[in-house]
Amino acid sequence: MADQNISLVIAGGEISMGLADGIVTSQQPVSAETIQSWISPELAGAVRLVDWSHQPSSHYSVRMTADLVELLSQQVEAGAHAVVVFCGSDAVEEMAYLADLLWVYPQPLIFAATHAPAGVPGSDALTVLNEALLTALSREAWGQGVLVCAGGQLFAASDIVEYADYGRLGFSGNFRGAIGAIVAGKVHLWQAPKRSKIFDAPFTPARNVELLYASLGAGERFLQLLTGDEGNPLDGLVIAGFGGGHVYPAWVPYLKALVRDGVPVVVVSRCLRGCVMEDSSFEGAFLKLKEFGVMDGGFLSPLQARLKLAVGIGANLKGEELQKYLLDQ
Repeated sequence: MADQNISLVIAGGEISMGLADGIVTSQQPVSAETIQSWISPELAGAVRLVDWSHQPSSHYSVRMTADLVELLSQQVEAGAHAVVVFCGSDAVEEMAYLADLLWVYPQPLIFAATHAPAGVPGSDALTVLNEALLTALSREAWGQGVLVCAGGQLFAASDIVEYADYGRLGFSGNFRGAIGAIVAGKVHLWQAPKRSKIFDAPFTPARNVELLYASLGAGERFLQLLTGDEGNPLDGLVIAGFGGGHVYPAWVPYLKALVRDGVPVVVVSRCLRGCVMEDSSFEGAFLKLKEFGVMDGGFLSPLQARLKLAVGIGANLKGEELQKYLLDQ
């Protein structure tokens, strides 16, 4: 371990904040020295701490997460053998997924995710931190892209979902479950993550990509606002449709207008394990939307589709190229 080094990047969230009268507060962030003291003696010598942010996860944006990935990349360029991100759980599935779409290195990038900060009864923050560091040092994690360590398990960034905002077992893999675990101080991986195409050339993900969920008779006013804001035009739009990707019929004219104006519109299913299907031809069905240029998001979740569309647009993909990227073709 002496010839290895890990950059531990503090990236905010409630786990980087202190407590005041039992309430988590950003006014009293946990110091770098305190976080350093949480690392086990066996691992401490390999860790270099980078105290980057103590802001809440809900304050992050796509652009800020891309800036974080740039910082993480700089750690590898400077010689780090692995990188661990210590952050909150609220946005970790999006942050880790975006990082995975942008991570070009074989060096492990591990997000340590926990729901409660140290000092709160039931918190496993210290355990998760040390398990993430242990994973980062393992040969098993090399070349696997971005992994998320939570509750003693390892999840692919491309599959992780947070289904509860409390407890130690609030995460799962949507389609594949956990792909590994830390057992008795050893890292075990039994599946390789599925990753999307990685672009070598540097670029910035598109900023103005919005996400709209279909719900009973709602959403038309949002689309009116989105199509009418000429001062801040859309880069792209993801629709989380009913079932196999269907929408309320009143949405169709707005979607046609966006596509006509060159805005990429992608449809996915709002179902937790849904996919887009071309088995219906009624007004608002995906098959009808596809006829005027709406794109197919396949099995992507709504959150994933928004981030992947932002990356594809940022990489200057258009038309069929962008469609193939979204579907990993």
